[in-house]
Amino acid sequence: MSFHKYSLCLTFAGIIIYIMATTFKTAFNSIYLTAHLPEEVTIETDAACLEVNIFVNDTKVFKSVYYPYNQMVCVRDIRSIIEASMYERQLVIASLRIEVYEPVNPTTSTNVSMDENGNYVVTFDSDGSSPSNATVDSVKMVYCRFKSSVSSEGYLGSYFLTTRKSALIPLNGHLSLSNYTKAYAQGNNFALIYYSLSQFSGQIFTYNANLGKMQSTAEKIVTAELSYNYFKSTVDQTLGTDCIVHGVEYQIGIRQFNIFFTDEKPTETFTFLNAFNMEETAYLFNTTSIKTEVDRSEAVCGHRTQFYDETVNIKHEVETAPLTYDEAKWLNQMLTSKLVKRPINGEEFAEVLISDISSEVTDSDKELIRLKFSWKYADGNEWI
Repeated sequence: MSFHKYSLCLTFAGIIIYIMATTFKTAFNSIYLTAHLPEEVTIETDAACLEVNIFVNDTKVFKSVYYPYNQMVCVRDIRSIIEASMYERQLVIASLRIEVYEPVNPTTSTNVSMDENGNYVVTFDSDGSSPSNATVDSVKMVYCRFKSSVSSEGYLGSYFLTTRKSALIPLNGHLSLSNYTKAYAQGNNFALIYYSLSQFSGQIFTYNANLGKMQSTAEKIVTAELSYNYFKSTVDQTLGTDCIVHGVEYQIGIRQFNIFFTDEKPTETFTFLNAFNMEETAYLFNTTSIKTEVDRSEAVCGHRTQFYDETVNIKHEVETAPLTYDEAKWLNQMLTSKLVKRPINGEEFAEVLISDISSEVTDSDKELIRLKFSWKYADGNEWI
């Protein structure tokens, strides 16, 4: 959506005065996956130069002065600017505003400081410009590294914020499942739970848990924390029985997700930021080899040999159990994620670095898909 300032023609003492006009030629929708943002923003103007300011959630993340060519200004690659800001602040949904000024002082003044975490923060000074010549406002954005064949609004109304359609979860594990919702949106929200009872061996029963028609009174990202105990207690409390849950068909509106449970314990567990900047948990069933590399120098003093400048590097080499095509594509996001963590205990997580990636994902029915990679703790230490 765009708002423009149009040129005005005024007559004063027989002299015709033209007030400068600036117009956004690029049309904006009300909501975007960031991957669908326009490749370039075109602005038509008769000003000598324009200052372009980009805001994410009212924080200015970009400022630059442009000089028109044939009365046109093109701002390119706003996607990378916006995604870098959203990733750094771990935003999943944000608002976009673009303001254009005819600057009083056509310079870009910036300040660089360091926050409490040691990260550099860039802020932009105001140049005292008058109110904006043109503005793009009220545009919602949802972080997404991938493009979709359907529109942004169509995708957000039809899919969860994950690329997988099902998950295998251990009995003590959990699943965070998120989706975008409009305010007061009505939907067919339920969980179809498949369970068995010890007194009826071999029989599978179903229970339909109604989750309500409306998720939120505001436009937002809604996250459900799902687990084996959550679904088991839902059936047990309602039916007054002690059941064993095998799987769930989870549905929010027209979004569907299948959850399966296993009593097998995972050999590795990682959390990572997925393609939507959401944290997901990967439970891996794999074999792990610990490889220790020692780099040191040797010196001889008299008849005695000593080592010095010793550096110990420990890598954990992982080969996953056979994966489905969808599982392998989803796990590729973890291998390329900028933030991967490993739980140390129930409350603490340590950041890890993934390297030596061997990922060949095929849709062939004749070949098993196994991913190989190495990981080590980012701080170089091991945990006991």
